[in-house]
Amino acid sequence: MKKFFLYNLLFFFTLAISAQSVKNVIVMIPDGTSTSVLAAARWYKAFLNPNDAYLNIDPYIKGLVITNSSDAPIGDSAPTTSCYMTGYPTQTQFVSTYPVKTDHDLVQVEATRAYQPLTTLLEASKQLKDKATGLVFTCEFPHATPADCAAHTYKRSKYGWIAPQMVHNKVDVVIGGGVSYLNERDKNFLLENGYTVLLNDYQGMKQCNKAPFWALFNDYDMPYDLERDPNTTPSLAEMTRKAIQVLSQNEQGFFLMVEGSKVDWAAHNNDAKAILTEFIAFDDACGEALQFAQKDGQTLVIILPDHGNSAMTIGGSLSKYGGYDKVSLEQIMKPIVDHKLSTSTMAGKVKDADEKQVRALFKEYYNIDLQDAEMAYLNSASNYNKSTIPYEERKNNLGLDKMISLVLNNRTYFGFTTYGHTGENVFLGCYNPAGNELTGVHTNVEVNHYLRQQLGLAEDDLERLTEENFADHHVVFADYNCQIDSLSPNDYRLTVKNKKTTLTVDSYTNYVTVNKKKFDLGSVVVYMPANKTFYLPRNLDMYLNLKQK
Repeated sequence: MKKFFLYNLLFFFTLAISAQSVKNVIVMIPDGTSTSVLAAARWYKAFLNPNDAYLNIDPYIKGLVITNSSDAPIGDSAPTTSCYMTGYPTQTQFVSTYPVKTDHDLVQVEATRAYQPLTTLLEASKQLKDKATGLVFTCEFPHATPADCAAHTYKRSKYGWIAPQMVHNKVDVVIGGGVSYLNERDKNFLLENGYTVLLNDYQGMKQCNKAPFWALFNDYDMPYDLERDPNTTPSLAEMTRKAIQVLSQNEQGFFLMVEGSKVDWAAHNNDAKAILTEFIAFDDACGEALQFAQKDGQTLVIILPDHGNSAMTIGGSLSKYGGYDKVSLEQIMKPIVDHKLSTSTMAGKVKDADEKQVRALFKEYYNIDLQDAEMAYLNSASNYNKSTIPYEERKNNLGLDKMISLVLNNRTYFGFTTYGHTGENVFLGCYNPAGNELTGVHTNVEVNHYLRQQLGLAEDDLERLTEENFADHHVVFADYNCQIDSLSPNDYRLTVKNKKTTLTVDSYTNYVTVNKKKFDLGSVVVYMPANKTFYLPRNLDMYLNLKQK
């Protein structure tokens, strides 16, 4: 531990003496990408086109990142990207929120800070540097990684708590999935604040040339690139190019996070073709960012997954015995070239199909003649509605999406160790026009501190903003009776009164109402039901005349 402490001290000292900030920062995150995916993607590209055998990110790979949570070596998307954004490891489910102390923490945790929201790089970039901010992704917008940049909660699944925070945080450009999660109230807030709101409007997105705007596609997540209709849905590269075009108009620069969200989703299903096509689509987006950065000369691009997933390998059931070293590239790649659908989409088609239809579907979309044993295996899936096996006998089996992957992978040379995340170090890519690039092996905390320095933030700026913007309402209004009302399952209101003033704060918004007049707070207010606490600006008591302005 002493050696580790001295190493970190040296790292931060090195940052301090070599501090040189850039104007723009682009963080590129391929969610759930094990390092082995890079090799598979290169070979896949080489098979399709021998003259295009490298990735856009290849010249910029500089090292590795350790991505543990506060209490576990294997990370989840919420705490891992949270650490990149805040500088604090936290725990599963927590979105840019301080963790709860456990008996197995890997880092020091202060029990008294549990559930406190933690200021993110995106928030600090906007509040302290007046930079434009952007989020691009292919999942739904309240999903863990984009939420980590502009929201705070201890339950990543609580989209009703997350979505309004992302709206009220006034991110300048948001492009991704999740139309159904933008309710009318939040949509109206955006419109009232000068946003262009584009819903399933590809042409509108292409023609929108100024901030602020939101462009959302599909009710939930966006389609896999493998299945994307290029006439109605933009690629991740197009979305990245559009975000950069608009954000770069800001004279103070910008902070942009781009996520290749569904590499992770495909990995959870062990879906080799979807993993590779999603990662290559992400690499194309990296190409857009790197091309801009090289031309611009003032832009840092950092590329790093939040964690590994499934430990994909070139080498599976067909190559586990002798002869693996004689398998040709064509033998490895030709089977998956014929895969036209992700296994999750295929599962949706198969679940209500009879045996004859299932066989026809596999022939149409995978060019496979199902063997009787393979059909019998699919017949045992927990969610196959036309199964001849009683539900009670198969209810604990795998679902069709994973069983379809197993059928496919038994015919390929790709292998997987798990359907879950993995704890290996992830790759680190970095391009910095100033030459002060992050190289070697680093913790997720060190990545955050490097980004602080590159954004021109002081070492303690995030901590200072956290104390200013996310103070405990019990402390802020210690001398007053406070009442918290639940207005709905996702909406809470804090009311504080004195003789002449009634102050109300609604959860997950950015304003305070004083005697029916609204004031913009410049940051979001967060309610944490776990400890029944509103986290809000420390100076909010001035509206009750407890302090002089």
